[in-house]
Parts: sequence; structure tokens; C-alpha cells
Amino acid sequence: MTPYTPEPTRPATEPARPGTGAPDVAAITAGGRTATADAPGAPPIVTPAAHAPSRRLVPATEIAELLGQHRPTDEQLAVIEAPLEPVLVVAGAGSGKTETMSARVVYLIVNGLVEPDEVLGLTFTRKAAGELGERIRRRLRTLTARMRDAGQHALLGDLEDQTPDAALLASMRRPTVATYNSYAAGLVKEHGLRLGIEPGARLLGEASQWQLAQEVVERWTGELGTDAALSTVVDAVRHLSGSLSEHLLSTDQARARMTTIIDTLLATPDAKGKKGPYASTTKLLELMSHRVQLLDLVDEYRRRKRSTDSLDFADQVELGARLAEQHDEVRVAERARYRVVLLDEYQDTSYAQARMLGALFGDGHAVTAVGDPNQSIYGWRGASASGLSRFAEQFSGVGQVHHLALSTSWRNDQAILDVANAVATPLRDPAPERVAGAPAPTSTGDAAVIELHARPGAGPGHVSAAYTATEDEEAAAVADFVARWWRPRTSRDGATTAAVLCRSRKQFAAVEVALRSRGIPVEVVGLGGLLEAPEVVDVVSLLQVVHDPSRGDSLMRLLTGPWTALGAADLFAVADLVRELARRHAYAASRAADAQRGSGTEPQPSSAEPGDARDAATAPSVVTEADVVDSHSIVDVLDEFPAPGWQSPGGRSLTPDAHARLTRLSALLARLRASTYLSVPEIVVEAERALGLDIEAGLLDGPHAARARANLDAFRDLAISFVDGADLPTLGAFLSWLDVATTNERIDTAISDPDPDAVQIVTIHAAKGLEWDVVAVPGLVDGGLPSTACTGPQGPTDSAWLTGLGTLPYPLRGDARDLPRFAFEDAENHKDLDSLQKVFKQDAGAHQVTEERRLAYVAFTRARSRLLLTGSWFRGERSSATPPSCFLTELADAGLVDTSTWTGEPEGVNPALEREVTATWPAADGVDPVLASAAARVRAARRAEAQETHGDAAHAGVSGRSATTESAPGATSPVDLAPARAGADETVPLAQLAEILLTERDARRRPVTDVEIPAHVSASAMVRLAASREEYALSLRRPVPSEPSVHARRGTTFHAWVEQFYSSPVLMDLDDLTDADDTEPDADLEKLRQTFLATPWASLDPIAVEVDIETPLAGVMTRSRIDAVFPDPRPGCSPGQVVVVDWKTGREPTDPAAVRAREVQLAVYRLAWSRWTGTPLDDVDAAFCYLGDGVTRRPARLLDLDELEALLRG
Repeated sequence: MTPYTPEPTRPATEPARPGTGAPDVAAITAGGRTATADAPGAPPIVTPAAHAPSRRLVPATEIAELLGQHRPTDEQLAVIEAPLEPVLVVAGAGSGKTETMSARVVYLIVNGLVEPDEVLGLTFTRKAAGELGERIRRRLRTLTARMRDAGQHALLGDLEDQTPDAALLASMRRPTVATYNSYAAGLVKEHGLRLGIEPGARLLGEASQWQLAQEVVERWTGELGTDAALSTVVDAVRHLSGSLSEHLLSTDQARARMTTIIDTLLATPDAKGKKGPYASTTKLLELMSHRVQLLDLVDEYRRRKRSTDSLDFADQVELGARLAEQHDEVRVAERARYRVVLLDEYQDTSYAQARMLGALFGDGHAVTAVGDPNQSIYGWRGASASGLSRFAEQFSGVGQVHHLALSTSWRNDQAILDVANAVATPLRDPAPERVAGAPAPTSTGDAAVIELHARPGAGPGHVSAAYTATEDEEAAAVADFVARWWRPRTSRDGATTAAVLCRSRKQFAAVEVALRSRGIPVEVVGLGGLLEAPEVVDVVSLLQVVHDPSRGDSLMRLLTGPWTALGAADLFAVADLVRELARRHAYAASRAADAQRGSGTEPQPSSAEPGDARDAATAPSVVTEADVVDSHSIVDVLDEFPAPGWQSPGGRSLTPDAHARLTRLSALLARLRASTYLSVPEIVVEAERALGLDIEAGLLDGPHAARARANLDAFRDLAISFVDGADLPTLGAFLSWLDVATTNERIDTAISDPDPDAVQIVTIHAAKGLEWDVVAVPGLVDGGLPSTACTGPQGPTDSAWLTGLGTLPYPLRGDARDLPRFAFEDAENHKDLDSLQKVFKQDAGAHQVTEERRLAYVAFTRARSRLLLTGSWFRGERSSATPPSCFLTELADAGLVDTSTWTGEPEGVNPALEREVTATWPAADGVDPVLASAAARVRAARRAEAQETHGDAAHAGVSGRSATTESAPGATSPVDLAPARAGADETVPLAQLAEILLTERDARRRPVTDVEIPAHVSASAMVRLAASREEYALSLRRPVPSEPSVHARRGTTFHAWVEQFYSSPVLMDLDDLTDADDTEPDADLEKLRQTFLATPWASLDPIAVEVDIETPLAGVMTRSRIDAVFPDPRPGCSPGQVVVVDWKTGREPTDPAAVRAREVQLAVYRLAWSRWTGTPLDDVDAAFCYLGDGVTRRPARLLDLDELEALLRG
């Protein structure tokens, strides 16, 4: 590519002139670049060099015009056309940073300042990396085509010699866009042997890390003074190990520095009149001692990882930093490979990531870092808002760092911006909240917090606030607000998206109940919301009881829930039975122990049934032989169930119904325990079906049915994800992981694209990067948001590193100078030390409020047009009132929210403590209300039909989507699900009731049953349905576990490789994607790769790769995962025509019926892409690429919408 240079060439150190069209930039050589050294012995640094002749640079404004886009603003122009030097861009929320970054890359490539594959872009999530990479590729494709159409060949440089567009696009090498972690992983893979790390080291996911740490703790025989729970110690081992890696510390270094802290505290002189340390110091000494001991477990945890050639994400970054700092050849190679580097969301980088990037690309390399200190909300995982201000120290070199800003919000209306700027004001002028022990950011950083400005034509927006008496009233206010403004896509007025953003998961329940009570569909986003869904709680409870007989708490959920629904009297009888069985077992164990000791104790007679009065009189009341006596739980009752008629010594007995239900539950548990050989996902499905939840979800009305089904599907997907990432994916390990995930707010699933037809309830942390039209933020109370209370007598306080077993002390962290300082080494005596600790807690509290202020800023800026801020005086069952959040009162004082409708501070007690809560329990006559309601509707329909036609009522079933199949005798029909209750139909004539009962009996005897198609199906399920409705129905009713297949695993691996091939091939090869357990390379995989590379698709640039799309068909949500979409390369096709390609790793089928069934998959993909992109269906073609044969087949005709819906309806 011929480079372009300006006339005249300005010095490289001269700052860019923002907003002046095409700026002067340094020339580059025809060969690309020259290498120089900044100091004797230093590694060479790649810099631009002068070259002639020069050509005019294409201005960013002209590029935007060719792309048909709006003219960039002056701020955007300054960023896009910035020189090839370090640039720090402070980009406010919604300021279009991704668009501007992609425009900068295109500008540099078009002007020949850099080759496409010399660009490296890093961000935090794969989704963000994919979006940035796709924008760059789309711009380059569009720009190339339009420049050629306009006859501007000269602007294309050397590319003008390649006339066919396909060859032109294929020849362009792509920029590398990846996540920070995947880039570090690439470094370790390529250069890890320099540190003794094998290239094939296996990456441990969250589940594998936790499982390994748990094994280390459980098997530990050394000294561990803490009495913390097992889960707490396991989490502490993982967290402390990760923190050491993030701050580039070895365990030996940490042990030495922790010991120094302990010695310093112990050496503090006594205060006058008091001997020894204060209680606060004693507590800290004990905690530090436990941390030193915990380092031994961290050593073992790391040793276990090394012995299995395993790494976690923190290890990858630590090793990447070590490679960058200790091996100059790595630094030279990366600087030569990537002449331009873009760092997205730089404010969220950890200390180790910043060190790695600074070592690789410092000293004046062309690095553009984009971030917003206002949105640095991940301090708990190592990120620091001061990272931006330290940018100049790490990247400036001999020149200077250019400081630019993007301050126009393209998302928020004016009122939203007003409250966002107001809450961020102390961040721009931090003097009022200055941390006493922490120095101010250095002036060279100059990462000033900017004030957002509204876009041209922005609406006025609206912000309201409510402060109610109770949390229930607050939830009602939120629900009313959402109900007023939210609109689904089917609304005549168009869709209006909405979300409720919470500080913590515990706020979800009240809001969800209030929204659902108003008929609003709700999507509770994240792992915490999923595990609190009632249907998921039931499944987990059943699995807990199956796995662990001691989980009486889980059994109580089953006993009192709809499946068993025991009444209070029966529960008391069960409790008596538990005690009786415990006494019998204890007595038997005591007698066995006496016999073993040769005590000569005469055995006492025992009754044949538990609960005999003689046993109660003679059994010992206290058992001391712990080695021969097992505790007896309520779960054991189901394994040793008494015969009907049993009575406890207290005179209680089980009702016949309760006895029957418990017998049924016992049989269910026995059946599931016999199935524990199944994989975790399979036993999850078995538990769901055993409880009838799949059927019950189908009986719910409207969006509730879809949400219940979606929750069950998501839980099964979670089980699959756990199995994929765990070393020993047992049921017990899965349940232990769920216990931790339930209580740990930091463990969560990645948020997917929000459901546009539901209101999201999500944590603020998970909402970062998303936006909605309407947003409500509840919990703006003191101690809620911010989580540190500000109204106490000492102001906000926080213990920081003075508590928490797995917390790394601030003095050991790499960013310690930016954190509050506990000056314990300056204490003159223990009294002074205690005072310094109090001062530190106040400083840490102020620091924490600043962190929470950023969180509030993120929450407020998620709203486009309407924002509701709420709080309540009484939280839960607290007896005292809680004042509003300082953030809310600041907005009120500034006149930005109206307080006239707020409830005044109550003088009495919390109404929740006086309110009498009533409920019917269990459900009347043990009948589930949902099933009873459904049965009533069925009977009503049958009565109406019988009165009109006097015909057979057996055919008046529930309408719906179904597939029919033969079933075994005795199979349960849907009509069995709601047995009639006595007196339920008192107004119906006796003859009609008899007729209904007889027809129900006949329906049960018929061997044909209806199986309802799920609310969500995949495109591959549609293929099975097209092949055989009977077999598909049977698979739904009685699923057979899929046998593990090397072909399936090979297909998964190949698809992952193809996806990486089209995105950033330098970071991953085919070998990276094979299982760690594979000792030999798979020759078939390599053959597939070579076959793929020989196809014409390998040389084309796809429009999209691995796209997940859901689209409704006949009321069923169909899920599609499209492998790739390309511009249709056939001659004569217009630019808008595309082809959807599905990779098949096998050979082309020869059976015509199989071919027709398989083509249904392409028909679904074609329709999904058409709907998702708005492309006319006639412009979307589809093809299979059979890599077993190396051929591509395009069906002559695919099913259209009506035919696909007819297939589903049957």
C-alpha cells in the first residue's frame, strides 16, 4: 500500500490541531517503518519516518461523507485524526466512543498510515470486541466499494490494481480486536516457554477454580487458625490468589510483607495507663495471622494448577506482564506487529494489565486509550479510577501524551444529563471527598472528569423521584412508573424499553412481584435472579435432597410446596417421627458401642415400628459416641417410613393424604438417586420432569408461562456451562457451586441481549454498557446507594482491608498510592494506633462513597428519556427509619427533582412490623391453584359443549400446539393433572358430572397422548420435527441422553476455530481449541481446516459470524445460531443480496427425506436473518457447506413463513 504523507511535515512532538480537517502527521517509509533506540542498550522502538513523495491525506470528514454518515464533531475529529503518538481520550457515557475508535482505525488505514493487520484493539468483553471489529470491517467494505464506484481509485493506493471486489476484500488483512484477557493468553501461548509455561496450558473457568480451591481446603491438614465456614475459606483462597496475580506479587513476597505489618503492630509501645494493644489492634493481628496461614493454601492451590498445566485469567495477565517486563524480545515483537494500539474502557484495567501494556507499548508508541473515570465501577476486581491518570507515566516516552475528550452524549436527554452531571460534580472537584491518606493524581495524567453535554436536538427528558414509607410502597411506585411508560414491540405507539437497576440482588424480589402483579413481563437478569425463580428453587431443593440427606431445609421446601403441600398438623407429625427415628438410631448405636467395649450391657427390646412408647422410655437422651452415631435428619424419614396408622408418643399421626403424598415423594427420591449416574444437565431435566414443572409451566397464562419455561431452560444451560468448565462435574460439586453463587454477588453470568418484550431487573454493575428508554433506580437510601451510610456521627466509614480473610492489604497492592493509607507505622503507642485506625476507616468510607458515586452515575446515564429515583424510610423489618441517600438529597437541593410528593419521615414504628400477613397454606385440599384453575376452565368448556351437542365431551381438550405419538399403557394424560374436588362443581347436574368422569376415565385408558411443543425450540429441533413428528414427540416426553460423541466435540471445536479465523486469527489456532485431555492432535480436525481453507468462503469477508437470533413462529420462539453470512458472491447479485452459510463437518446426505428435513434448518436461518436485519426475504439465500466432501449446496427452494408455521402447528 502506498503511504500518504502531508506537506509540509511537522515535528512529531507538535500537538494535533483538533477540528481542522486533515491534520499534519508524520510521514512513513515506503517499506513501512524504521527502528530506532531511545537509549543505549534499549530495545528498538518503531517510529514513523519521512518519505517522499507525499500525497494528500483523506480527511475524516470526507471519509464520513463517502460512508454516508454524519460529519464528525470537532471532538471526534481530534480523536480520529490524532497523530501516531500516545493519546488519552476521556469519553463520557453515551458519547459514541466505539464509533469514534472504529472511525480512527479506518482513517489510518485509508491514508496508508498503517496496514490493517498492524492495528490492535483491546476491550473487556467478547461482545464489545465483536462489535468494534465488525464496525471496522463494515466501514472498510463500504468505503472500498463506494470509493471505487465514485472513481476515486487514487485514494485506494496500491489496492487500485485489484479490480474484482471479492479479491480486493479478500486481500485486505484484518485488524486484531480481542479482549484484554485473550490478548494476554496469546502472549502466554506464544512466549510462555520463556517462563516454563507450556503452550497448551488449560484455562480454568470459574467453576473449575472454585472446585480446585475447595479440594485444596478440604484436604488441608496443616495449621489454619480461622474458624470460618468452608465456603468462606475456599472463596478467600481464590480471591487472595487472584489478587496476588493482579498485583504481581508472589506468595513469598506477600508473606514477608504481611509479616512485616504484624511485627510493626506488635512492636508498637503501650499507651500510658494501658498495657497491651487495644481490641481493634488485637482483632487486626488475628486477621493478619490467618491471612499468613492462608498463603500456605494459596501455595498449594497454585502448585495444583501448575501440576496440571492449568491457568486462570489472573495467571494469564500476570504471566503476560512478566513476559513484557522481563523479555525485551517479546516487547520488540509486539511493537513491530502492532504499530497502532487502541485500549477501550481503560479505566477498568487492573494494575497487572496496565503494567503489561505499558511495558509492551510505552515509550511513545501509538497508543490511544479511551475511558471514563466516572464509570470506573469495578474496583472490587482490581480496577482503579486512577488508572487513566497514570496513563502518561506508562506511555509518554520522550514526547507528550495528547489529552482529548468526547463530551457529547448521544444517548441521554437533557434532564438525564443534568442529574448525571450533578452526581458527578464531586468527582470533577474531589476536594470535599478527598481521601486524607491518598495523594492526588499526578498532574501529568490529566484525566480530568468531563461534564456531559446534550446532543443537538436532544429532548427535554424527565426525571422524577419518590420516597415512600415502606419498601412495598416503593416497589409499587416503581411498577406504576414502568407500567405507564413501558411498551412492547407490538404496541401501536412503538416499543419503549424499560429496566429497573438495583444496587444488589436482594432488591429484586419486591420489584418483580410488583411488576408481575400488574401483568408486566419481567426478565430478571443474571445468576442471582435465576436462582431465586420459584421453579428453579424447587428443582434445586429436590436435587439437594437427592444428593445430601442432611438437607432438611430443602426437603421442607418440597413438603410445604405445591408438589406435596402438607398441612401444619402433618408437619408436626413428621417432626415427631424424625425425633423417634433419631432416638431409635441413637439407642441402637449406643448398644452396639457397649457391646464392642464388652460392657455386658443387656440389650433392651425394641418395638417393630418407630415411636413405640417403650423405646421412648428406655432410649438414652444424650449420645456421646460421635464415631458410631450419625445425625438423623428429616430426609431420612422418607427412607424409613412407618406403616399407615403410626402414632407418635405425643399422639400425633399422619393423615391418609399426607401418608400417600410422602410415599410418593419417597419413591420419587429413590428414582432420582438411582439416576445420579447421569450427567448434571440430564439429572436437572429429570428433576424438572419429576416435579411436573414442565407441565405446570405450560398451564400458566401469557408471559408467565414463557418466563417459567425460560427460567428452566436457563438453569439447564447453567448446568451445561458448569459441566463444560469443571474438572469433576458431579452433582455435589454443582450444588456446592450454586450455594456459593447464591450468596456471592460477584459471581454472575454474563448478561445477554435484553428481551425487548420484557422489563429487565438487573444490577447496576451488570447494566454497564446497556441503555433503555425508561429506567428506574430504587434503593436510594442511606446505606443502600451508597452502600456506605453517610449520616452517622462520624460520617461514612469503611473497614476496607481491615476485614475479609481473602482481602489483600492495601500496602501490598500495586496501586497503594491511590488508596487510603493506614499509617500504622507512624503510631507512637497503641492509643495512637487505635486513633489512626479510626481515621483510616473514615478515609476509606469517603473513598467508598466516591466509588458508589460512580455507580450512581452509571445507573443514571442508562436512561435515554425518563428516569425514576426512589427510596423508602423503612427497609425490610428494620425498626428505625432510614434517611434518603446523599445522592438523592444533592439532587433535591439542586432543584433537579421534586420532593413535594415524598412521604414525610414517619414518627411511629415500621408498618411492616405491625402488619399481619395472612395466606392460605397449604393450598385448599392439597390442590395446586394453577392446576385447579386450569381444570375448572377445561370442565367449563366441556359442560358448554355437552349442553350444545350432547356429544362426547372427551374431545373438548385444551387447545394448543401439540405433536401426537403412541405411548405405553398407563401413560398420564394432561386431563389427569387436575383431579376434581368434592363440591367443586355443585351447580352441574349429576348426570353431566358422571358423563365427564366417565370420559376422563376413557381418556386415561387411550394409548394416545398429546405432547406440547416447548415455548422455545431450536432450528435443529425443527429439523427433527420435520423428519418425524412421532419421534420428536417421544423425545420430548421421554428424552434419551445423548451419547458423548467425538464427532460432536470435533464439530464444536471446528466451529470455534472458524469463528476465530474470521475475527483475530493471530490469537488462536486449531490446537488451542482441543480438549486439554487430548494427548494427540486430531488429524480429522486438521483435514477439516484444510478443506475449509480450500473453499471460496475462506477468502471472503463475512458480514457476520456465529450470530444468535430468536424469532417467533406460530407462537413458538425459535432459536437460531447462524454460522456465517456473506455478501452473495454469485455473478449478477446486487450488493444487498446475502447468503447464509451453515458449516457441516460431515458428508452430504444421500437420503432425499433427510435432505428435505435438513433444509428446514436453512429456511429458519434465512427467515431469522431477514427479520433481524430487515433484508427482504427474497434477497437472502442459504447454503450448506459440507466439509466432509468440500462441496457447497444451495437448495433450489426453501420453506417460507407460512410453511414453517404450518410445520409447527402440524
